[in-house]
Amino acid sequence: MPWRQHLVSHIALVALLSCRLPLMAQQPDPELPPPPYPSTGVEFSDPVALGAYIEPIEAPPPESEVAAEEAVLKEELEPEAEPQPQWYNVAYWFGPTPWDTAVELGLNGSSGTSDTLSMRVGGYVKRKTERHKLDISLYHNQTQSNGIETQNNALLDARHDWLFAKSPWSIYILSQVFHDEFQTYDLNVNVNSGIGYQFIDEDFFKLACRIGNGASREFGGKKDAWVPEAQAGLDFQQKISDTQKFYGKIDYFPEWEDFGRYRMLTDLGFEVQLSVPSRVSLKLSANDRYDSEPDGAKPHNTNYSALMIWRL
Repeated sequence: MPWRQHLVSHIALVALLSCRLPLMAQQPDPELPPPPYPSTGVEFSDPVALGAYIEPIEAPPPESEVAAEEAVLKEELEPEAEPQPQWYNVAYWFGPTPWDTAVELGLNGSSGTSDTLSMRVGGYVKRKTERHKLDISLYHNQTQSNGIETQNNALLDARHDWLFAKSPWSIYILSQVFHDEFQTYDLNVNVNSGIGYQFIDEDFFKLACRIGNGASREFGGKKDAWVPEAQAGLDFQQKISDTQKFYGKIDYFPEWEDFGRYRMLTDLGFEVQLSVPSRVSLKLSANDRYDSEPDGAKPHNTNYSALMIWRL
C-alpha cells in the first residue's frame, strides 16, 4: 500500500541521518589550524612522554640569596660617604663648610762665640663662602742670645668680610692685638671697619684694597686711651706655579688728629707646597711693624723666618 511505502522511506531516512551526525561532530572546524603536534610523534595523551617533553621549571632562589644580591646592588648605587674630619680640624666643630687651617713652626739657632736660638710658632684659620670671608692668624716670636731674651712678641690678627655675591665690593671689620715685652705698653689693640674692593680676582693673581675708620689703644702705656684713626690696606697674591705663590699685605693706620703719627704693618711671604710629605709647605716670611712714636723703643719691629706649614 502507498502509505506503507512512505513510512519505510521515512524510517530509512531517519536511520541514515542518525549515522551521519556523529561523524560530522568529530570533524575539525575547517577555519581552525590543526593542533601543533611535536615532530617526534609524542602524543600528549601519554603522561610519561608529556613530562619528558616539557622542560622543568627551576625553583626560585632562597630569600637569603635575594637579600644579599639586593644589598650588593644598593651599595653599588649609593654614593660613597665622605670621610669625616678629625677632632682637631675646625670642620669637625663648625660643620663641613670649606675650612683652611694650618700650624706653622720655625726654628733658627747658632752656637760658637754666642749661643742664639730663635723660634716662631703660629697658625691660621681661613674660611670663604659666597657671602662671608674669615681670616684669623696668630704668631709668636721669641729669641734668646747667650741665655738673655732679646725678642718676645705676639700678634693676633682677625678680619671678617661680608661679600656681595659677584660684586667686587665688600664690607669688613678687623681687629689686631699686639704684645711686645720690649715696648712701653702691655697691649696694643685696634678695631677698624670699612669697605673693600677686589680689583683682580683670578686664580693666578689677586689684588684688593680697603679703606675704613676705627680706633686704637695702648693698654698700660703712656697714652692709655682710645685714639681715633683712619685705616687703609692692600692685599695681593701672585701664583707662580701650581705649587708656588708669593703674597703680601700692607696696613696703614694714621691718627685723624695728625697723619704724621701712624702705624704701618707689612707682611710678605713666599710659599712652596711640598709633594712629600703631603699637606706640608715651606714658607719664607718677613714682616715689619713700624710705629712713628715708639716712646723710647725702636720704631721698627722686624722678623725674618723660614717656616714649615702643616695643613690640618
